[in-house]
Amino acid sequence: MQKTGGVLLGIGLGILAGWGLYRFFRYALPALSLPVKIAIAAIAMGLIILLASLARERHRASKEEKSKFKGVEK
Repeated sequence: MQKTGGVLLGIGLGILAGWGLYRFFRYALPALSLPVKIAIAAIAMGLIILLASLARERHRASKEEKSKFKGVEK
């Protein structure tokens, strides 16, 4: 159930980010050439994916660390 929710969240965020980038380039920066627009969008999406994967990795590491010390009393 959590994986389904994560997939739906990812799809929704991807669609929203794509729509936002489209609107941004269409109305805020109409003078830029198409290759520059694509490059800026690729950089932004790459940064978002990198940050999301880092957050996911940190979350998994914290779960493993908690389970390692589960039996230890404070």
